[in-house]
Amino acid sequence: MMSAIYHAPALLNSEHCGQLLGAIDDLLRQGDVEIDFSALTSADSSAVALLLEWQRRAQAAKRGLRFAAMPSTLQQLISVYGVQEFLQIKN
Repeated sequence: MMSAIYHAPALLNSEHCGQLLGAIDDLLRQGDVEIDFSALTSADSSAVALLLEWQRRAQAAKRGLRFAAMPSTLQQLISVYGVQEFLQIKN
């Protein structure tokens, strides 16, 4: 069971992703985290890099991290980069 849910913003692009690097750090200190993408309307390749960094931080903290309500456009970007096996995507 996840202990916290982080609601990702509507935009995950190169302009915004750098500001979000530490967005889940406090939640990871408390336990496992689920990231909800239901509000996401636009993402680019920097979003994939952000997800991988969040995954790295979760592994370093020995916490679980899952991604929920991920739009197909972001899932397609993840597939293009071939990193889907590194991310736990909940359908």
